[in-house]
Amino acid sequence: MVRLSTSILFVTSTLLILSGCGSTPVTRTLPSRVAPVETPASEDVSEQLSPEALIILAEQHWQTDSANTQAQDYLIQAAELWQSAGESLKAQQIVYSLRNASLPANLQARYNLLLAHQYADDPKVSSEQILALLSGSLSDAHLRQQQFAIKANQYARLGQWLQATDALLQSTDITPDIVNQAWNWVNRASVKDEAGVARLKAVTPFVSLKQLVREHGFDQANLIQQLINFRQVYRGHPLVTYWPESLTKVTDLEPVRRDNVAVFLPLSGRLQATGMAIKEGILAAYFNDQSAQRANQIPLLQFVDTNSTTPEQLAAIAAEADWVIGPLLKENVDALLPLLSPKVKMLALNRPDAPLSPLAQASEELLPSSFGVQIFYALAPEDEARQLANEVFEKGKSAPILVASEQSLHQRMQEAFIDQWAKLTAGLASHQHSAPTLVTYTDNAGLRDGIQEALDVAQSKERIKEIQGFVDDELYNLPRNRLDIDAIVVFASPEQTELLNPVIEASISPFNGESVPVFATSRSVDYSKSRNQWRDLQNLHFLDMPWVLPTNPNKQLEALTKELWPQRPTSLQRLFAFGVDAYNIIPLLGQMVWLPQLEYQGLTGTLKINGQREVVRKLPEAVVNQEAIQLVGTQ
Repeated sequence: MVRLSTSILFVTSTLLILSGCGSTPVTRTLPSRVAPVETPASEDVSEQLSPEALIILAEQHWQTDSANTQAQDYLIQAAELWQSAGESLKAQQIVYSLRNASLPANLQARYNLLLAHQYADDPKVSSEQILALLSGSLSDAHLRQQQFAIKANQYARLGQWLQATDALLQSTDITPDIVNQAWNWVNRASVKDEAGVARLKAVTPFVSLKQLVREHGFDQANLIQQLINFRQVYRGHPLVTYWPESLTKVTDLEPVRRDNVAVFLPLSGRLQATGMAIKEGILAAYFNDQSAQRANQIPLLQFVDTNSTTPEQLAAIAAEADWVIGPLLKENVDALLPLLSPKVKMLALNRPDAPLSPLAQASEELLPSSFGVQIFYALAPEDEARQLANEVFEKGKSAPILVASEQSLHQRMQEAFIDQWAKLTAGLASHQHSAPTLVTYTDNAGLRDGIQEALDVAQSKERIKEIQGFVDDELYNLPRNRLDIDAIVVFASPEQTELLNPVIEASISPFNGESVPVFATSRSVDYSKSRNQWRDLQNLHFLDMPWVLPTNPNKQLEALTKELWPQRPTSLQRLFAFGVDAYNIIPLLGQMVWLPQLEYQGLTGTLKINGQREVVRKLPEAVVNQEAIQLVGTQ
């Protein structure tokens, strides 16, 4: 062991002076006076001392103990007391004074915990770095709980929800709030994450319950029996003792009544084609509603043109309906919501501008039997941009370029991507992921120049010219792009993307033998154009609805629609699928609201409902390969 440096004496002396003229000293049991100690006190005695007294003991031991282990222990104890009392600056000074000290394993673990406390809220320190500090084992139960509490927050910051839950359950006594937090975190984990849950024994019951609900959630009678069985198997477990309220609510739901369904759409005027495509999708689902036909409960559909109906008239119609589908336009949703009784059941086809109150704050008269909370289902382009950020991140990409036109739609999508990327990389070291490089363009010439500048191709050409000026012979050269760029994300129209993709390929040099993938949303793809477009879109990765992909899950309906509308544009095909899903999910909305684990496999994507009562879509990813479209993972 090395002797404590003289800087420790200076720091501890300063701390004693500050303690004397600062706030009231912190004590475990503060004595009226600290007497000089001739013989090192035991840890039991030191537990009763104040930080100031512990510092005096450390100074005395430093003068007599060449190993300094006991002195280090006293200093760390003082820092722990100050940290617990919120005197983080004083604790930080002791931590700093010990930065170069050689500590035994048990003290090193306690010192690292103090460091983790200091860095826990520092945005410049990554969660990975903080978690690395917390790998040591601690014998003190209270300190272990502190260690796990920090781990839980840092794992949550990284989006590692199962690890966060495991740490949370070891960080404190189990209470209803802790079980509720654990249940919420487990439900945010992906199916892929669940594959490794076996090593997290404390989390296994939570994941098992989640999987049970996901498998049987749409069959209420079967779900109730499965939940009874689960509670018998895990009786006495905190998850059963503090049973999630949502599971009680969903088992009490009454069957959905939809004898009279009102549909609010723009069926005339500028958006007539849009409204009619959704109406045709709703009618297609209506005539194919075999469950209603078997039960002899075929609903009455009433279509209302929002272009010629006032919000007050819509509210009156809604009050008489079992369910409302629509309105479609955001301004109509905003105008109608304040006029509705809370008991009106509505699946709006857009989202309001005003923030939604959480479901948990809804009036008890609505839940569970009368269930009248409004749900919001939108084909929001920002949602696709956020999913694209998730996809790029999960593929291990760290330095994307974002290419977006100046159109407001594409700029909104770019902002949504940037916001989601910042959330995904918040807990990671800055050298691992960089903020996206932005390219904004107005025309084709600006697009080419912007991409080449972002890739440093323009700078490479200038360097080649400079070198050429120093030699007489002709140089054989090829401009090189930046090697740190590993993904290009495009927010552009189909026509722009068709021009953009070859520009990107021409700007990427082949020296490392790897191509830089290009990603886009469904807004960049139009299936009604000529087959020549797929040649220009080679290697483009994009998100889109299952309905328009080659793996369409409803081939019979696809064949029928092609026969009825052979020339229908891609945009209207997507709206048709929107109408189909809007009608089909109405009987399932009660379960989907209370059980966020449930996913409906629709024509517009995999549908879930979040805590803001919004239907969230996840789209499959496809890639253009040899002028054909293939789902990623199935090539």
